[in-house]
Amino acid sequence: MFMRYKVVDDIIFMEEGFRFLLGVNYWSRKNALRMWIDWDENSVREDFSIMRDIGIRAVRMFIKDEDFADENGEINQRMLDRLRRFLDIAYEHKIMIFLTFLVGHMSGKNWRIPWVRFEDLYKPHSIEKTMRFVKDIVERFKDHPAVAGWILSNELSLVKRAENRDEALKLLKAFSETIRSIDNNHLISSGDVPDSYMQETPNIRDIVDYVGPHLYIFGTDDVRQGFSYGAFIELFRNSGDLPVILEEFGFSTALLSEELQARAVEEVLYTALAHDASGAFIWCFSDFSLENEPPYEWRPLELRYGLVRYDGSLKPSAEVVKRFSETISSLERLGFHIDFKRRPETSIITPFYVFRDYEFVWYRNGMGFWRVVQPLIISSMLLSSAGVDNTMIYELDLEKVLNKRKLLVMPSLIVALSTTWRKLLRYVEEGGNLYISLSKGFGDYIAGYEAATHLWSELMGVENKSRTGTLNIYRGRITISFIREFNEIDRDSKIIIDTPTSIYTYYAEPVDADVLAVDASERPVLFRTRRGRGNVYTMLIPIEMILALSDHMNLEDPYRKSIINLFRSIALESGVEIRYRTSSSQIELKPFYGKDSDILIIINHGDPEKISIESSLPIKNVELISRSSSERSEIIKYYDNKITLSIDKKETLVLNIKH
Repeated sequence: MFMRYKVVDDIIFMEEGFRFLLGVNYWSRKNALRMWIDWDENSVREDFSIMRDIGIRAVRMFIKDEDFADENGEINQRMLDRLRRFLDIAYEHKIMIFLTFLVGHMSGKNWRIPWVRFEDLYKPHSIEKTMRFVKDIVERFKDHPAVAGWILSNELSLVKRAENRDEALKLLKAFSETIRSIDNNHLISSGDVPDSYMQETPNIRDIVDYVGPHLYIFGTDDVRQGFSYGAFIELFRNSGDLPVILEEFGFSTALLSEELQARAVEEVLYTALAHDASGAFIWCFSDFSLENEPPYEWRPLELRYGLVRYDGSLKPSAEVVKRFSETISSLERLGFHIDFKRRPETSIITPFYVFRDYEFVWYRNGMGFWRVVQPLIISSMLLSSAGVDNTMIYELDLEKVLNKRKLLVMPSLIVALSTTWRKLLRYVEEGGNLYISLSKGFGDYIAGYEAATHLWSELMGVENKSRTGTLNIYRGRITISFIREFNEIDRDSKIIIDTPTSIYTYYAEPVDADVLAVDASERPVLFRTRRGRGNVYTMLIPIEMILALSDHMNLEDPYRKSIINLFRSIALESGVEIRYRTSSSQIELKPFYGKDSDILIIINHGDPEKISIESSLPIKNVELISRSSSERSEIIKYYDNKITLSIDKKETLVLNIKH
């Protein structure tokens, strides 16, 4: 059997140990979406030869249903023969295959699933037909040595979104149960879009083997975009609930230059590795030349996502992948994820309404998934930029981490469950620490008739002084002035941020809390309260949401860099270890701790820089494990507890540091 796996601490391990699943999404370079009906074995073999040469270990491939089956779900024998040859070729090249079943959506077009109407996808009679199709394929190929996993769909929610969570999960459960009844040796996942019910980790953890987000992040801030991939991986990992394979990400050279595509691919691959993803599948293997074929005729960007040009020549991104494959091989030999592991002491709490419906709680449906999770993404970025390793944990799973985390973070919070507040009070009294920033909404989204908590005084040490029928509003420039020294923050330090829309907040006064900072009107906005053996930090200005709404975060600006200093100061005062730190807000450091040395992954999400990294421990030796292709990314020197290095835009360095 080619693929035997086990899951250890939400990491997928193969029989021989940890192997990062470096993969691509695949259609034939020659025939693209026509590959099954215009089968060309020689061209497929050429493609696999290229994949092997650049270090690809896994391929996600697609059973195009309208080519494979009729209206009754009966499978065409000729297609089965071609699928078997495809798997044989993969095995010859030692590349594992993840098969995707329901390919109703692909590359900007919805394609027929012959045995089911789109509007009936989630109905019992359609599920029954679909499972017969799935069972037939799995029974035929479950023992093929190239098979690694079974994926329900390609972005099924783009064909038809389920009406509710139960409807979606019934289909996913049927898929999982059908496969498990005949095959317990291979991985199972849903293949849907990130905001689908079928990608909600707390709700699918007992159904699938991994969660596989498809992330295509575009925005107005290059640094924010780079950090966001790791933050989303943490959201889907849910502090160890399920392994994550970044099932799709990519950049079309119809949008970017080939050089920028290469840098972006490298940045995301190392970010996925640094955030404990078990693998990453790039969209996609090759460019295509079929300009007159649907959907390429009206979606020209889909012609140019490849690592390889349609003539078979390598783009710079393919060279990046080859170097990355060499890096992960080196790390695996060192014992990555076995002898070297992360030790996060901070978790961000994902609000209850993100993954579960409650009556008259409208925030996810009203703002949408992407907006409602943005404060979580930004807070993860700020913590990482401050040198604070962090994970995310769903509010209803909070007890899993209460005894393992020194600091919990609730960013730009609208409301938490009453029972959660009581748990958090006990957590703080027993020595934990809590940072909360509060929000009443922004722009047209106003949570006017809402209270974040009922424990204002008991937990936070403040009295809610918000007035009846009115909201505290900030517009334009917001100045936060510190009025006392606070760890690394000097008295008279300032945070200055600009909000592009109205921000609605609470007004509060201290009961027994210390006031750490005030706004431009001298109203207190940041409090610290001692409860038992821990501290509660309460911020009345939702800085994470403001940064998410801003076109550019500009964290290198001294007044905005104070936000990072604030997060670092709270972490240090909470006893969180920050072994490595850099003064640049654009650099992400991710340490994996070993017995005698640490592996440090350094990712530059911003511009070229000469930087220094400070360690809390004396440094005996620094070994370069890998670097990007640029000669400008290198170690300059190290001494005592400091490393000086240069690192180019969107590039990486991986070091082994001995103490």
